[in-house]
Amino acid sequence: MTLGIGPGSIRRQDLLCLILYYLGFSRIRNLIFRLRRMPVARILAFHDVPYSDIRHFREKLEVIQEVGNVISLDDIVTGRMSWKKINVAITFDDGYRGWYDNVFPVLRDLGITATFFVSCGFIGVQDKEERNFIKNNLRSNQKTSGSLAISELRTLADNRFTIGGHTLSHVNLSELSNISKVCSEIQKDKMELERITKKKVEYFAYPFGFYQNTQIDIVKILQDSGYKGAVTLTPGLITANTNSYYLHRDLVSASMPMSVFKARLLGNHDGVMYARKILLQ
Repeated sequence: MTLGIGPGSIRRQDLLCLILYYLGFSRIRNLIFRLRRMPVARILAFHDVPYSDIRHFREKLEVIQEVGNVISLDDIVTGRMSWKKINVAITFDDGYRGWYDNVFPVLRDLGITATFFVSCGFIGVQDKEERNFIKNNLRSNQKTSGSLAISELRTLADNRFTIGGHTLSHVNLSELSNISKVCSEIQKDKMELERITKKKVEYFAYPFGFYQNTQIDIVKILQDSGYKGAVTLTPGLITANTNSYYLHRDLVSASMPMSVFKARLLGNHDGVMYARKILLQ
């Protein structure tokens, strides 16, 4: 069931999130954080932003600036967070051409920082190779803006945006049993990104959000490779006590209805997850 509102549609699973938003769950919770002078952060995860969604994307960033304090991942990991507003870090996954064509101009105009997590195997590919990577590696059948060019990636880095690792082939690390393969995917991607951008790559995003492997200590490999932190796709609030290699992220999109976006940005989905946990016990 969906309820068409705004640029996208409201999914059934978002209805409870909206209900909590209108009941004031996030307002009360965030007020408590401010009264305690407790800094909290939320990381948003975008993927592709097509040309048709530029206006909706800009509107969402303007909302973030209005209600939040936009910071970097480095600010979160080092504890440079404000207690007066919710701190928000903006991230993008995979390596889409739309980052350069559609995202970069908006971020630049609004003066907003962001982190781009890149799978090097997706950079600079074209035609059949590009289609195969999207289908087989990104596991997507959706139309995308295509692959980011090497020169475009370098431009993003030169404009002081943070570039992060995302494995060479966008592989699900939880499915691998060969430690050499895991090391290769993580380290070769990092080395290539640093070669292209001439910048240190210090943050990592787990492809598909999967970070647990029963046979391999992925975090140790990340640490040995020089990573300072890593982000998941598990929604949730980040505090000073959050492990820097298991940072929560809320998955959002430029086409998401504004009401749902605001509800997630302010933390109402946390209430949904808590309610589900109680019901499943």
